Amino acid sequence: MDGLLFGSLLILLLAYFALLFFYIEEFEDILGALIPVLFAFVFYSIIQKQNAAKIEQNEERLRLAIDATRAGLWDLNFATGRLIISDAWFDIIGYHPSELRPLNQAKWKKLVHPEDYAAAHPLFVQHLKGLNELHEATLRIQHKNGNWLWFQSRGKVIAQDQSNRAVRMTGTLIDLSKQKELEISLKNQLAENQKLFKENAYQSSKIADNEEKYRVLYENSMDAIILIKGQEFIDCNNITCQFFKCDRDQFIGEAPYRFSPKTQPDGRLSTEEARKAIEKAEKGEAQIFDWQHQRPNGELFDVSVSLNALHINGIQYVQAVLRDITEKKRIEAELKNYRKNLENLVEQRTAELTQAMNDLQNTQAQLIQSEKMASLGILTAGVAHEINNPLNFIMGGYRGLEIYLNNTELHTDPDLKKLMGSIKIGADRAIKIVKGLNQFSRSKESFDEKCDLHAILENSLTLLTNELKDRVEIERNFNEQPLIILGNIGNLHQVFINIIHNASDAIADTGKIILNTRQEADQVIIECIDNGDGVSEEDLPQLTVPFFTTKEQGKGTGLGLSISYGFIQKHNGTLAFESKLHEGTKVTITLPYPSK
Repeated sequence: MDGLLFGSLLILLLAYFALLFFYIEEFEDILGALIPVLFAFVFYSIIQKQNAAKIEQNEERLRLAIDATRAGLWDLNFATGRLIISDAWFDIIGYHPSELRPLNQAKWKKLVHPEDYAAAHPLFVQHLKGLNELHEATLRIQHKNGNWLWFQSRGKVIAQDQSNRAVRMTGTLIDLSKQKELEISLKNQLAENQKLFKENAYQSSKIADNEEKYRVLYENSMDAIILIKGQEFIDCNNITCQFFKCDRDQFIGEAPYRFSPKTQPDGRLSTEEARKAIEKAEKGEAQIFDWQHQRPNGELFDVSVSLNALHINGIQYVQAVLRDITEKKRIEAELKNYRKNLENLVEQRTAELTQAMNDLQNTQAQLIQSEKMASLGILTAGVAHEINNPLNFIMGGYRGLEIYLNNTELHTDPDLKKLMGSIKIGADRAIKIVKGLNQFSRSKESFDEKCDLHAILENSLTLLTNELKDRVEIERNFNEQPLIILGNIGNLHQVFINIIHNASDAIADTGKIILNTRQEADQVIIECIDNGDGVSEEDLPQLTVPFFTTKEQGKGTGLGLSISYGFIQKHNGTLAFESKLHEGTKVTITLPYPSK
């Protein structure tokens, strides 16, 4: 532009001298015509240069505004199907432009959440048909890291062909992050308030000697400005009446706490707190605080208050600047409730997850224990079978030998009788143990077996003979008539063995276990009472909790009573404990007794 201007001037100067040399007589007329043209051209060139500078400046401002708002500009060409979006938008979703370009509608569809695409596409089609002046939609677009970001998309067709079909469409994509915006808004609001307070204090000191300038600022402020002398409102600007929704006459002459509720939200008395704040301001201590006011109609609203001492014509006043922060308080309350609800939800979900993990661990442990018991049952059944075969040979041999001796004179020999008796006792005891093992290892899952409780108790005592003999005395107080219920023989064996075994473990050296059975109406009661160490009152409720044990480490898994409790529940019965430290424990099992 500068070169063009210089060339034009040079041509005009050459023309001027040529005319001066050849046409001196006509020079004045020609020069008079050229000079306006020359100035018009120079003025036009200057204007063009200024316009170019403004365009460049506006483009830079637009670029800065786009960068500041984290917006993406997009351009869709329907002829080529290409979608062009500004580089700033790719940074927002975590991609380098080269990773997605060329960007077409197919790639765009993959980036947009399916639900949002389905909702926005009909609106897009309606705009193309001219039914909507502007296409606007809220979309979730997937970040490179997998997260979904919210964007507001706005666009408009800017070019059409002769058939009024869309050829080109442009628009914007704006990142929406409401929570971030709220936080930034609150921070900016606080900074703005602090800045305003400083500006008001500065302006107050500057206009103390110029009442006219003070009045201009006073009346044109967007905040309520009130003059206080003593404990009374003596002046206010027009916006104050709008704040309090009352006439000036209703306001002037009243005490500051007259337009406040009896107490502030934190419970402080408004009268006392207002008096203290004004007295401090009168002493030169600037006061900044939040306050709740009450309009004459009873409506409450929140303000941010700044109190400063002010001198006008040698008289001291207190200037109060009030800014309405009702909306800010509402947003803060919503954020607080949201944060509290989120914390409660996290705590609830954490507790639920912890409980689920505990339940899973308990279930897993019980399954493992059940598998162990099942494996033990299989092993026990095998052992009983293998022992039973040689026992049959022994008993067969015994009976053959007995028949043979009875036919000879040796049957009267006392030593031989004693030996034969020992063989018979040992064989019978082995048969009894094998029978008990077979009962213990029963794997039937049904609960419709006829269970002789006395027989099951005797089998359980037989299996525990080695642990009980010479150390624990067993006292049996059984019901006179057999007690037969419907249930699972194998499960009941495990229950009685666990309970009698625990009673035996509770007896340190020697002691006694009492087994009582009786029928009461439609129930059967089985009691196991020992005089062992007992259980503390604090531990008593936890006896059936999985993994809880009062035994020394390595001597118990804490699953025996838990499994027994589960078996009793399956029999529709109850399991109860009574115990005192160093006095023993009483375990009571209640089972339903079938009516005849």
